[in-house]
Amino acid sequence: MRRLQLGMWHEFDPDRWDRYSLNALNGMEISQYPDTAGLEAVRSFCVRSGGGFGVHGPIMSNRGYKLPLLNSPEASERREAMKRIEEETVLASRYGADYILFHYPYYPVFQPPIRKPYSKLPTLSERYEYDRMPRAEFRDVSERLFHELGELQHRHGQRILLEHDFFGDYEDIFIEMFLKHPEIRLVADTARLDIAKRAFHGFDPYRWIDRLAGCVHLVHYSNVRYDEHSFTHHLPVREAHDGDDSYGDAFRYLVYLAERNSSFHLTFEHNPDLVEPEELSAIYRRAAATCGITVRPPA
Repeated sequence: MRRLQLGMWHEFDPDRWDRYSLNALNGMEISQYPDTAGLEAVRSFCVRSGGGFGVHGPIMSNRGYKLPLLNSPEASERREAMKRIEEETVLASRYGADYILFHYPYYPVFQPPIRKPYSKLPTLSERYEYDRMPRAEFRDVSERLFHELGELQHRHGQRILLEHDFFGDYEDIFIEMFLKHPEIRLVADTARLDIAKRAFHGFDPYRWIDRLAGCVHLVHYSNVRYDEHSFTHHLPVREAHDGDDSYGDAFRYLVYLAERNSSFHLTFEHNPDLVEPEELSAIYRRAAATCGITVRPPA
């Protein structure tokens, strides 16, 4: 069954579920839980409700929101990243997660010049420039990464997803990896697609979707509002913002992808407090109708 999911980070909160699911959602995406009792609570709830859940790494909170450096230029950092991924994959499998996801490339890769240097883009200490990650090295590291993730996935019976981060001028290598390694599935993020279109030269989200639609297992669905120097993300995708150039094109990306893939799940990766319950329900149901996902009638 395809899922519409609520983000449930840090702890399982039944009141949050009751407040925001609105008789439309049937899954959740969790991250950074303090202990395994919380994971068990999520599993038990999903068994009782007939839903499912996935994990946005890290699964536990002992390291904070620190993602593994999957494509580091340093071999020791890559070994540490794979060790962490295996530990988290084992834990996700133990508690019945549909998937566990990590970011790739991570750190993201930037090429100069940046078309629009928004202040919220990753800083120099949070990204790799081309002089640290040349093309041949990025390809080699990526090949080994996908091969090792495929082995981990098979060994532990746990689906591993990769969510696209900024890949700069290495879009062709990024696409090639998913097409060559179909066992590793993709997370498409509508906000990051739009930011990449505005921030970097030559990126076309629709061309990217055309190539990778069949690889997508999950969509992270939210919108972005832009001002001159920065942006605000994790916004609900409101119908009132369709066609407004100060907002991203999240809904259009979803329509375009849904025409090419009829099997992905969707996580509403937004702040639901920004809209009233009636509009939130409408947001859920418009997305569901666009994707061909059946939801229950409003309560």
